[in-house]
Parts: sequence; C-alpha cells; structure tokens
Amino acid sequence: MIGVYIPMLVLGASLLMPAQASSQEMYDASVPSVGDILRDPPTKMQITFSEEIHVTEVRLVGVDNGREIWPIEWPKTDEDVFKVEIAVTKPLPPGKYQIEWIADVRQHHHSDGGVIPFTVTSQDLPHQSNPLMPVAVPPENAAPPDIP
Repeated sequence: MIGVYIPMLVLGASLLMPAQASSQEMYDASVPSVGDILRDPPTKMQITFSEEIHVTEVRLVGVDNGREIWPIEWPKTDEDVFKVEIAVTKPLPPGKYQIEWIADVRQHHHSDGGVIPFTVTSQDLPHQSNPLMPVAVPPENAAPPDIP
C-alpha cells in the first residue's frame, strides 16, 4: 500500500517545482546575496544571470518605509546581458531593502523577474550572512511567465 503513495508524492512535487522555478529561472547570483545581513551599506551591487537576458527595470526599495525607492545608477541597455551592476547614489541607513528586477528572456519568449532581499544593520553589530540560499522571488507587479 505504501508503494502507491510514493509515486503520487513524487508526481505532486514535480508538478509544483516547474511553476516555482519558471518565475525565477535566469537568476544565478547576486551581491548582496539573498538574505544577506550587512554591517556596511553596499555602494555597488550586482545581479548575475545564467543566460543573457534583456533587463528592463531595476529598483532598490527600502521596505521599512513603505516601499521607498532609493536612487541608483545602472547602465540600462537594449542588449542582452549576463550581469547588471548597480551603483547606490545615496547612503543606505540601517534597514531592510530589496533589489527588484524585471527582464525579457527573448530566446524563451517570456518575462522573468525577481526580488533579492537584504538587510543593512548598524556597524556596531557583527557581520552575518544568511546560511541558506533561497531563490529570489519575482516582484509583485511582474508579468506572469509564459508557460508553454
């Protein structure tokens, strides 16, 4: 009897996994990483993708103050890129932030996006990093992925 439940569990898990992965499939790594707790506020940040994509929007949002948009500079281009580099133009005080990005994956004919949360603490606290590497999640207003 237990042999019947195992295939059903595997099938159920496989049906859930593509939906979760497809919304964030091109994200590879970032600085800061997802969930990082930083003692020193970053002045430069970057997002690396597993394939070249056309990044259409990048925002740095302070989540402690009602989604305050922080000024950044990033070289927006119409070209597909593997990496986006972001310069913070105003010092970040301690608080919770997230990098939000939206892109067009031209070779797959769908959009992609993600949110990379991180925290800036006081310089009096020890530096920490999140031991788990959760996958970034798409921003709330991102277009749903096209699923063939």
